[in-house]
Amino acid sequence: MFPLTFKPDLIILPFKASIRDTGQPLTYAQAQAMLSGDQAEFVRIERSHPGAPEALGWTFFERTPRAYVHTGDPLFAQEREARRHMRQAYAIRFEMNPDDALAGFHLHL
Repeated sequence: MFPLTFKPDLIILPFKASIRDTGQPLTYAQAQAMLSGDQAEFVRIERSHPGAPEALGWTFFERTPRAYVHTGDPLFAQEREARRHMRQAYAIRFEMNPDDALAGFHLHL
C-alpha cells in the first residue's frame, strides 16, 4: 500500500487566477487574500506557462486525464519556494523531466 503522501502526478506549474463567475483576473495578492479568507470558492486557479504574462506564481497541480487541477495547496511567488514546500511537505525528491514539453516538475519516490 502506498503512503498517504504518495502523489505520482503532482507537479509544480505556474498559475493564473480569476474570479470564478466573471473571469476577472486577480493579482497574486488578491488571490492569496481570497484563498486564505472565506472567499476561496470564488477563485479559479488555472495552469499557466513559464514566462506567460498572466502567470502570477507557482503552485501544485494534479495531472488528470483531461486537465491539470489545482490541489488546493498554497500559492508561491517563486518557483524555489514551491519546491522547498514540496520537499518539506511530502518528504520526496523531484527533478526536471527534460522530455516534458510542459516544463513541469515530476515527483520521483
